[in-house]
Amino acid sequence: MDNITALAPSMGFDAGEVEAPIPIQSQEPHLDHQPIAAAAAAAAADHGLLAVRSDVRDGVDGGDPPPPPPAPDPREPAIGMEFESPEAARAFYAGYAERAGFRVRNSKSFTSRVDDSVIMRRFVCSKQGRPTKKDPFDLTKKRRNRASSREGCKAMLQVNRRDTGRWAVSRCLLDHCHPLGASFTDKPPPAAAAAAAAAASQKKLSKKPWELLACTPAESHSHQNGLGPGGGVAQSLLEYFKKMQAENPAFFYSIQLDRNNCVQNVFWADGRARMSYSYFGDSVVFDTTCRKNKRLVPFAAFTGMNHHRQMIVFGCAFMTDESEDSFAWLFDTWLMLMSRQKPASFTTGYSEAVEAAARKVLPDVRHRFCKRDVFSKSKEKLADVYSAHPSFKAELKKCVGESESVEEFESSWNSLIERYDLVENIWLLKLYSIRHKWVPVFFKDKFFGEFSGGTKLETMQKFFQRHSITTTTLRDLVTQFDKAMAGQYEKEIQADFATIHTRPVMKTPSPLEKQASDIYTKTIFELFQDELVETSGFLTEKVDDGVTSIFRVIKVEDSSKTHVVKYNDSEKSIICSCCKFEFSGILCRHVFRVMMVLSILSLPDSYILKRWTRNAKSDAVSLIPSNCKKPLNWRSNDLFRDAIKFAEEGATSAAIYKVAKGALQKAFAEVLASKKGCSFNGSR
Repeated sequence: MDNITALAPSMGFDAGEVEAPIPIQSQEPHLDHQPIAAAAAAAAADHGLLAVRSDVRDGVDGGDPPPPPPAPDPREPAIGMEFESPEAARAFYAGYAERAGFRVRNSKSFTSRVDDSVIMRRFVCSKQGRPTKKDPFDLTKKRRNRASSREGCKAMLQVNRRDTGRWAVSRCLLDHCHPLGASFTDKPPPAAAAAAAAAASQKKLSKKPWELLACTPAESHSHQNGLGPGGGVAQSLLEYFKKMQAENPAFFYSIQLDRNNCVQNVFWADGRARMSYSYFGDSVVFDTTCRKNKRLVPFAAFTGMNHHRQMIVFGCAFMTDESEDSFAWLFDTWLMLMSRQKPASFTTGYSEAVEAAARKVLPDVRHRFCKRDVFSKSKEKLADVYSAHPSFKAELKKCVGESESVEEFESSWNSLIERYDLVENIWLLKLYSIRHKWVPVFFKDKFFGEFSGGTKLETMQKFFQRHSITTTTLRDLVTQFDKAMAGQYEKEIQADFATIHTRPVMKTPSPLEKQASDIYTKTIFELFQDELVETSGFLTEKVDDGVTSIFRVIKVEDSSKTHVVKYNDSEKSIICSCCKFEFSGILCRHVFRVMMVLSILSLPDSYILKRWTRNAKSDAVSLIPSNCKKPLNWRSNDLFRDAIKFAEEGATSAAIYKVAKGALQKAFAEVLASKKGCSFNGSR
């Protein structure tokens, strides 16, 4: 790839020189207008091209005519009405609106602080609210002089989820501040309705969100508001990045150009991302799930999990080119920003290009394909198999997810394939050839921060849906994403508060449980507690009593499931064959059972993973290096990383901010005094 240029803030990052603003060129969206079946059928009927069998039409083809559609609910909305789901409530309100002469749209929704499930939905009149002010500096939006349909109408219906699971109307306003139109129940003829639907669909497709696409030399002279010379789409995004960098010097962005001088890929990250990585960068996920929705910009993100098992972001990107070279550029740019500190594990979706790039840039990092993504692709690749053998899907997942040893997996896989006569299935042969990349039993000895049966890390696609992030322009998307992430950081603060001020309920008399309650965050302690409680369902048998004692741990209800635990008293090491500590970061129930037999009453320090503790972010500043005569650039970056941590902790409350500000002023005065009292002799 030729002429690849990176833009980076002038803060000492070795990311290449910052060039002049990139000339930008337009890319019109490529709309694949698919014919609308209803419209095509209606048009064919109008021209006499469709012949309807009279025997079928008249109900003579061996069956009765289809029953008429159910009559609409004639009731008016009222407080206390109950529905099976929020969708049923909306359908009822929409039916009422159709009879009354207005239209309905979705409004607010609230989620539970416990599990993020939706607990409130609000539906409003389409004329609710006031028109929003347009950004005069956004060059990507076309300006049309048209009146807004918003008139501040207060009519609405709100439903809340009850403990029973049903949804009840909690608020209801029926009065409108505008005249109501004619009832929408008087529908036009079918042919006209189909034509109108087709026109509406085409109009909706014409508003398909802007897509990032590489440009050709011919296009670079014909468009003026996209990604090539003289355009406005990427220029608006770059202006936003410059604004963010002016407000926050820790903000970083980089641009990759193609050989035609068009923007091809974009990467950015803020100071929070870099600081979060310093605490929780041991396991990283490269999330590209947004590309599953073709109406979304190809957004990608480096994500991880904090000490409350909440999603955190280490950097974001817009990817127009998904080649190996592009992914390698992105991974290398991200790794450079993170001071070349590599994670212990790296998870990506199933992609040969991503795998090759990871192997090139992160050769020493344990890479795996997301099991969820592999099964998602299998729905399409094995559609015929799933249809012919309904039980195969569940058995495949059990074989992959529940095998506790390589031998058990190999045996189960071979038995499954032979039983369903799928020995020559191309997709299954491919999956088997890369089994070490996605089957958990092959990498259970590496840390990935996952817990069996626990909540999975939220994908970016779900995150976008939960926060209603829509793709209008790149600048709008980044702005919406930043606001959503601000809410995510607020959740982390709330979880910190809950951990500090909530006293957990003890379920056992074990001193291990009391110790863990003081060490781990609330979320991790609950997982620890579950493991400890389950020890009562296991028996132990000593197999070897040498330097390393070996125990066999057997489940009472299923003696076929055994685990081997090895304990070395001199090294204070205890290892289980299930590898839960190595994979998840907390000890397992089998180890706890052996610890009880050995009367070990406290957790060894080597088995307390700091990233899961209350003090996961307690490191103040990095240690003073033995050699302080490194280049000015290096010293500046080192101090800057510590300053980010200081700012993050110092801004948590007004009182702490006051303390931090005073300490900073005192430290700065000491630096100036030391500078005046030292003779540098021209050295740096």
